[in-house]
Amino acid sequence: MAASRSRVLSVAARTGRLGVIVLEGPDLIYWSTSAKGSKSADAAALVLRGWIAEFRPNVLISENPDAAGRKRGRQIPILKAFVDLGTELSLPHRVVERRRLFNNAHQEAAAFVRQFPDAAPTAHGKPPIWGKEPHNLVCFEALALARDAGCIEATEPDAPEDIPG
Repeated sequence: MAASRSRVLSVAARTGRLGVIVLEGPDLIYWSTSAKGSKSADAAALVLRGWIAEFRPNVLISENPDAAGRKRGRQIPILKAFVDLGTELSLPHRVVERRRLFNNAHQEAAAFVRQFPDAAPTAHGKPPIWGKEPHNLVCFEALALARDAGCIEATEPDAPEDIPG
């Protein structure tokens, strides 16, 4: 009988969007976003509850709301709702501090695409200053949380200009 592979669900919040990725062992098997879930902490908990029911992860990963350096507004209560839901469901939950290894999220997304080529269609280059942020950039933030929790190999910046000063 084959050993079961660990299934990890990592969830992230950005302004106007939640993102989820599911890893089975080292493989990225699912990624998606939800605009509806970003409206409130209750909406976020409902969406996360649905993802947990669908994918039945062994581990839940989210960002530490008390150390969420660049998070503000609705994002903080949403991150707290993730922690509360993990506790309520008695699901092993890694609450991690987000590490900034790149100058911006677009450089980080490009590094993750090299590691997970199937995610390439979700990666978009940095938009012009007047353009909107790609809605699925939050999926790469969920990948970064999985990396910071030690569930996937670390992504490395390609060039010195990718490294924050």
